[in-house]
Amino acid sequence: MRHRRTLPGLVCLGLLVLAGCSVSPLAKNTADFSGATALVVDSTRNAYRTAVRLNEDAQASLLVARYDSDQPMDPHSIRPLIDDKGIKTRTEVLEGLRVYAQSIADISAGVSSPELDQAAAACGTNLQSLGNSLAASTPIGINVTPTEASGASTAFKALGEFLIAHKIKSSVPRVIRDMDPSIDALTKLLLSDLDLLRDQAGRDYEEILARQDSFIRHAQNGLSPTERRAEIRRIPRILASKKATDDMLADLQDSIRKLAETHHALAAAASSKDTTALRARIAELTASAKELNAYYNSLAAASAAATASTTP
Repeated sequence: MRHRRTLPGLVCLGLLVLAGCSVSPLAKNTADFSGATALVVDSTRNAYRTAVRLNEDAQASLLVARYDSDQPMDPHSIRPLIDDKGIKTRTEVLEGLRVYAQSIADISAGVSSPELDQAAAACGTNLQSLGNSLAASTPIGINVTPTEASGASTAFKALGEFLIAHKIKSSVPRVIRDMDPSIDALTKLLLSDLDLLRDQAGRDYEEILARQDSFIRHAQNGLSPTERRAEIRRIPRILASKKATDDMLADLQDSIRKLAETHHALAAAASSKDTTALRARIAELTASAKELNAYYNSLAAASAAATASTTP
């Protein structure tokens, strides 16, 4: 269902080409931007989930290791890298970016999609709600500074209004230029959030490593040589998980940064015949999203293999 929702503009564009009709540069560029944005959004969702899972796995392994020791770990001390509210908020922001990109692509290609209209209206309402919450200093699941909150609130409301109306009286190029500051503000919000997540994850892993080291040293007399060896071998696995989490979040930042840069190029080229710089940006954005998705898949495969190897 998700893929069927993201493709109307691209399908229409393909049909126009097959029918021999000319396709405007704007229609092609917005369709390609929409496709690349959808890849980034899907990869971003997966990256968030993977980062949370890696962090939880590292904490769970420590819980298991110390369960029957004289220094047991309190299960209540396990906390997710991102809680449910935080995941929900990030998902709503990402969905807003995806639906916005698809909307300008469909409008440029002359596509009318009642299903997209409904999705856009619902997404717009959610974004406006986030904007109102930030304006009222209500936590939304993402840590932001007052300056970021102000900028994000304005951006959420602007993007929300566009998605709810889903009708453009002025030209698409003008809308893209008008929306560029809002897209910039939302991507900066996500980038700042990722800085905090990378820092938090790093500190979490260092605490896990410190506790594991302390457990081994204090429980050494109660561990057999085989058990002690197994506990020591957990340390490099925790370090590998730490690196994988940081690499994942760093790659995610790169993709989101490229998304903002590509939209800037789209705004600059919206009413120009020279789209060389834009085409290069779209290619970079698509490649970055694919690399992030491939990395996510490799981590998921490695995790599945590790689980299978430890299952009786």
